[in-house]
Amino acid sequence: MASIPGVRFDITGASGSQGLLSPKSSWRAYILPRGGYASQDSTGTLLTFDSASVASRFAVNNWIQASLLVANIRQVSAVEGNSFSVSGAALTVNENDRIFLIGNTQPTVTGGSATYTIPDSIVRQRDDDGATLFTNSMITSNANGLIQFFSETTIYDCIIQDGNQSNQGSIVDIPVGAVGGVSTDLGGIFGTTVTLNAAIGVTGWATFGASVTIHGALGVTGTIVSGATLSAVAIHSKTEPFYNVKHPDYGALGDGSTDDTAAIQAAINGSSATGGIVFFPPGTYIINAPLVMNNSIILFGSGSQQDGASTLGTQIQAGGSWAGTALIIDQGASSVERGMAVRHMVLKGTATVTNGVLWDDGEYCTVEDVFCDTFQGAGVYLKTATGNVGFLRDVTAQNCVQATTLGSRIGAITTEWA
Repeated sequence: MASIPGVRFDITGASGSQGLLSPKSSWRAYILPRGGYASQDSTGTLLTFDSASVASRFAVNNWIQASLLVANIRQVSAVEGNSFSVSGAALTVNENDRIFLIGNTQPTVTGGSATYTIPDSIVRQRDDDGATLFTNSMITSNANGLIQFFSETTIYDCIIQDGNQSNQGSIVDIPVGAVGGVSTDLGGIFGTTVTLNAAIGVTGWATFGASVTIHGALGVTGTIVSGATLSAVAIHSKTEPFYNVKHPDYGALGDGSTDDTAAIQAAINGSSATGGIVFFPPGTYIINAPLVMNNSIILFGSGSQQDGASTLGTQIQAGGSWAGTALIIDQGASSVERGMAVRHMVLKGTATVTNGVLWDDGEYCTVEDVFCDTFQGAGVYLKTATGNVGFLRDVTAQNCVQATTLGSRIGAITTEWA
């Protein structure tokens, strides 16, 4: 048996002529699966949530209750996208009314009182996963008004009833254990060494120091900049628009010997519809044909080693069966690609590789913190562009004929060198 987290709170209320607070004994707390907030349509039978992920908490044949009124109990008849429909009379849902998820058994209602059957919530009486369950997920307060329960890590709602089984209040979004992870929609700067024992979602940007280890899922719709080491137990998660080349759907190894061309290209192709970050965990990735990019795709490594030997960062290296002109190319001169970027990696060629990056016709593109080693032409060759080609920063070349080459029709370009 394993230890599990728990929650405790007290129920008190005013009593006596002086209205003093006193504990409420023998009150009920029903621990419910997590619900959500919604609005109704004109018919009062379609409820719409902020997102499909909230609506997905509910299923056909579930019983729900809008607010604390037992007259607002209905059964879900259909779930689609970010909405669900209910059968029966129309509902009136006000702005702050919680939609409670009751379960698959219709509550018993007598007057203004209700008895709920909640099989979907598994709450226990002690802090181990083999302890006795509370029947119907219903807990009765003791003489001190105490409500206490234990469960696996999740989020619950709670309806509180008095001794007459009339609904008196609620608590929503009760976290049990560490369920939130780390999330930022602005920017975050973390210390030198960071260990996250949950998930991290980045919708803006996050900068880490020398080492970060993530024991959970990593989802990125912005930018992560790390120091020497970035690792995660579940970093192989494929979470749009974040495409990890080592995810099993793609299967790159980065072991310095396996041909990873097809695996990496599959990750790039997976992001082609909407654009996204194709992430390379630390390693040396052998390719034997050019990686073909498209609009708004970012190849994002784990750092570049300035001596050309990538042991902690990311290195993309031409293999012994190489055929092509450059490690990374665009769709060619027949089309204009916009918003491409290559960041934080080493590109290593051979005596038969002409360029590290060759973009025939790109606009608003970026090459940043890239170390180019052993190319017979340029480390970065921006051939032509009809407008603003973008941004070059900290591009270093070793054993190359040229560090960068800018074609004859290049428009505006910004360069910044270390």
